[in-house]
Amino acid sequence: MSNPAEDTLEKVSGEFEAEMLSELQAGRDQALSALEAAKRETRAEVAKVLEAGAKQAEALKRQIIGAAELEARNSQLKAVESAVVDVFEAATRELREGAGARYEKALAGLVDEGVGIIGPKSRVYCRSKDRKAVSAALRGHGEGQSKPVLEEKEIETIGGVVMTSADGSVRFDNTFEARLERMRPTLRMQASAILTGT
Repeated sequence: MSNPAEDTLEKVSGEFEAEMLSELQAGRDQALSALEAAKRETRAEVAKVLEAGAKQAEALKRQIIGAAELEARNSQLKAVESAVVDVFEAATRELREGAGARYEKALAGLVDEGVGIIGPKSRVYCRSKDRKAVSAALRGHGEGQSKPVLEEKEIETIGGVVMTSADGSVRFDNTFEARLERMRPTLRMQASAILTGT
């Protein structure tokens, strides 16, 4: 038989063991719950980091593409400008040599255009090399007081004429250089259209 002290001790020991097991189970459940919450929180943080990384990668991609497009556009503009400069240099070389019927016909056209803008009562300036051709082109414009006057004073130009009204208040620069400059924007657009195929 067992003694009452042993029974009590066994009973207390059993109750203590049950209480400890219950507390251990509660602690385990609490630890598992905390672990599950930490996992959820970690997954959320990882998702945020991945989303931020994806946004940053997309922004970087757009930046790289934008820079590449800008670089391509700049290269295209340089090519267009280079083509325009080449055309201007070739035209300038050809015009500087200025001789022959084609050149004289071009000078006559410049004179006609100038007379159309300034009027027949005008003063005409040209380089000495063009004087004979310009004088011939002026013969058909006006008579007496209403006739253009070819001035003795030369101008520095590769060719063409500068015309002014009789009183000098209106001036029309119809030299080849001035015409080329006026054509530059159109030529640039045409070169760009050729290079881009539009």
